[in-house]
Amino acid sequence: MNRPANAFTLSDVPGLTAITAGRPRMEREVIEAKRTRRVALGPHMTLLFENRVTLLWQVLEMCRVEHLTRPESIQHEIDTYGAMLPASRELSVTLLVEYASEVERSRQLRALVGLEKHMELRLEGCAPSRGRFDASQANGERVSSVQFVRFPLSDVQLGVLGNLSMAASLACTHPAYVAEVTLSPTTRAALVEDLRAAG
Repeated sequence: MNRPANAFTLSDVPGLTAITAGRPRMEREVIEAKRTRRVALGPHMTLLFENRVTLLWQVLEMCRVEHLTRPESIQHEIDTYGAMLPASRELSVTLLVEYASEVERSRQLRALVGLEKHMELRLEGCAPSRGRFDASQANGERVSSVQFVRFPLSDVQLGVLGNLSMAASLACTHPAYVAEVTLSPTTRAALVEDLRAAG
């Protein structure tokens, strides 16, 4: 995977005092970024398209909550969340599988084994971009309720994503959970902006 042009460095993480002082402003920015990048796929799945703002927030929150000041500890958080940054020509998603009942959640997470073969980004006139799940999360007995997924994009797919006259949607085709949602123009514009930032 290519390193994103906007990858994090230690210089992006100020001291704890500055993190706390700047938190209200950045929280507003993160809320807006997530609002335009959060997509409900049916009643029990939510996908959040990640970008530099959403992931840097996670780094800063971990530093604040854990009172991290040592460079090596901060670098660990940078490496963890930086690995989720979308590289050039791809979208990076945090997928949440959500059920209110613990019993139902446990049952459904078992029923969804094989989910990694059934998530796709559909772009009009193109073959779908199939989601690439984090292999370290694979479990033959049940899926994790939080998944990290990447959607690689060709030049043609990138063009369709940015062309609002053409259809774009997310779909899950797993037999235990079939759902599809059209991506809004606002979300698509945000994703095109993120792709440009990733280089």
